[in-house]
Amino acid sequence: MKLTVYFDGTFWFALVEHINRKGQYKAFRYPFGKKPKDSDVWDFILKHLPNLIEKYDQIETDSSIEDIPHPKKMNPKRMQRSLNKSKKQAPVSTKAQLEMQKLHDGIKQERKSLKKKEHLTFKAHTYHLKQEKRHQKKKGH
Repeated sequence: MKLTVYFDGTFWFALVEHINRKGQYKAFRYPFGKKPKDSDVWDFILKHLPNLIEKYDQIETDSSIEDIPHPKKMNPKRMQRSLNKSKKQAPVSTKAQLEMQKLHDGIKQERKSLKKKEHLTFKAHTYHLKQEKRHQKKKGH
């Protein structure tokens, strides 16, 4: 799992990239606000992050980790150089952006299907109420 906290011009965000148990690459971002404190970041890591990871693991995407190499043991100086190099790069990678878009689309589809089911049940309920009302009128009192 990789957690990157970065400033996006107006707000601070946390970009979380991780590989779930099925071997799928997942990425999402969490907004902190204008000026987060260290306690806010730790609160996110300890309380909200496990719930978010579990939530996003339930959403299926078709990406896998075939192209992500496993890290080797690295020379400390080389590691320091690579860390400094990664600090200079833009925090949001293209792969993470694509994965976040897939997750967003998946959530959108779920919400759309749920809304459609609710609408259909509401329509059926109102139809049955109208039918019952019609039968009561025909019945007479």
